[in-house]
Amino acid sequence: MRRRIAAFAVTVATAGAMLLGTASTASATGPGFWLRSHHASLAECQAVGNAGADNALWSRVFICNPFAGKPGVYELWVRY
Repeated sequence: MRRRIAAFAVTVATAGAMLLGTASTASATGPGFWLRSHHASLAECQAVGNAGADNALWSRVFICNPFAGKPGVYELWVRY
């Protein structure tokens, strides 16, 4: 039961963040998300995310987060 509630909470948090256009690192690193690559801009990260989704390399659910260790770098988190 706890796992179901936790999975539901992660799903709601991720969906809410996607609606707002942002997501925290904590929600992106939840179950089912993997770090795919790093990019120099948010636009580049989103373009690569859309290209992978269009080519069925991963699902339509992906998140571009600012990299905490280096300003100006974005991480692409994808869900397979």
